[in-house]
Amino acid sequence: MEFTPFLGAFCTLALGVWGLVAPRKVAVLVGVTPGGALGLSEIRATYGGIFIGLGAACLWFQQSEVYVAVGLAWLLAAVSRVVSIFLDQASSSKNAGGVIVEAAIGSLLVAGML
Repeated sequence: MEFTPFLGAFCTLALGVWGLVAPRKVAVLVGVTPGGALGLSEIRATYGGIFIGLGAACLWFQQSEVYVAVGLAWLLAAVSRVVSIFLDQASSSKNAGGVIVEAAIGSLLVAGML
């Protein structure tokens, strides 16, 4: 197994842990406002649990198809953000940073796997 996809999986897992334990900080980072306890629960589930599950699946199964699937999800998140920048006129430094982070993690995950 190459180190590059492992790094992408570790980043995914680490971001998930951050989403689970610090949902308010993640909410500020991604520009959302949680509406009370239900909103915090949603951030923990989406930015925490899902990311932990995706990163852990890569590391547990060590299968190129899993790395590629998770990497494509990250890459399509970056593409979707670019679409939003143009369609929603949502150009901002946070969105640009999001594109960079998502594309970087996605690229790490698919590197050497295709």
